[in-house]
Amino acid sequence: MRWRFSVPFLLATLMILPVTPAHGFQDDTETYLPGVLLDVRIFSAECLTNSSCDLRQPTHLLEYFSADWCEPCEQVSQQVNVLNETEAFVLQHHPSNQDLSFLSESKLRFDQEYRLLFYPSLVVDGTHLLTGTRQAMDLNFTLENSTANWSGLELMSVENGTLDWNASAGNVLRIWYIEPTPHESENRIHPHLARTAWEFNSSVSSYNLSQFETVENGSFAVMLERPGVRDLTVSSDAPTGRVEVDGPNNELGSEEQRRNPAWLAGVTAGGLAIMLSPALFMHRRLMNKPSHPPFSESE
Repeated sequence: MRWRFSVPFLLATLMILPVTPAHGFQDDTETYLPGVLLDVRIFSAECLTNSSCDLRQPTHLLEYFSADWCEPCEQVSQQVNVLNETEAFVLQHHPSNQDLSFLSESKLRFDQEYRLLFYPSLVVDGTHLLTGTRQAMDLNFTLENSTANWSGLELMSVENGTLDWNASAGNVLRIWYIEPTPHESENRIHPHLARTAWEFNSSVSSYNLSQFETVENGSFAVMLERPGVRDLTVSSDAPTGRVEVDGPNNELGSEEQRRNPAWLAGVTAGGLAIMLSPALFMHRRLMNKPSHPPFSESE
C-alpha cells in the first residue's frame, strides 16, 4: 500500500515544485529601492555658444518610445508632436536596433530601467505609463491630472560650453542630446529624438559639452535620477491594443499575459501534465494488475 500511495504523491510533487514562486524564498530583510526621476532641466544647444543661457524646469517630461517600422507609432507621433512645450517636454527614444537612428542608451532605458515590452509606450514624469494607441488617447488627461515634484538639481548653469551643477552624491546624472531627425522611410521629421547620452555620478558637478557637435534646434535634457528599476503606474483603463515589439515580424502575447505569474504557472503545469501522462497510465495499469495468477481448476 505504501508504494501505491507514494508514486502519485511523487508525481504531484514534481508538478508543483517547478511552478513555486521564486520570491517565496527571498530574504525578507532585503530593502528594495526603485529608481526615481528626481529632477529635470532643459536648455537649447545654442547655450553652448551664447554668453548667457536659459535653463528651465519643464512642467512634465514625456518619454516616448517608438520605432520607424512601427505602424501604430504613426498615430501616436501625430498626437505627441502637437504638444506645446509648456505642457510637456518630449524626449523620443528609438530603442529598436532595426532603426537607423537606434540609440543603445534608449534601449537600456526601455529594457532595464522601465522594463517595457511594446511600442509605442509613453512614460510621463518617470512614473505614469501609457501603452499602445488606445491608452495614448488618455495622454492629455494624464498630463492634466498629475503633478511632478521636481527637486535635487541646484545652481545649474552653462558657461563657455561647460555644464555645471550641484547635486547630492549617490544619484545619477544623465544628459540627453535631442535633435530633429528625419523618419527612416517617410517624409516627416521626429522633432525630439534622442541621439546620444552621457551618464555621471551626480557628485562629478561639471562636464564640457563644447566638444560635441550640435545642430540648429537641438536641445539638451538633464535628469537627476536614483538608479534602479522603475515602479510605473498604468494611467489608463483602456486595453493596450495590438502592438509590436523588436521588429515587424515578431509578435508577442498581451502584456497582461506576459506579466501574469498565474498564466505562466498554468502553462507550466499543463506541459508537465502532458509529459507525465504516459507514466500515470502505466502506473494505473500496474495497480489494476492482479498480484498473483488465478488458480486453475486442476489445482
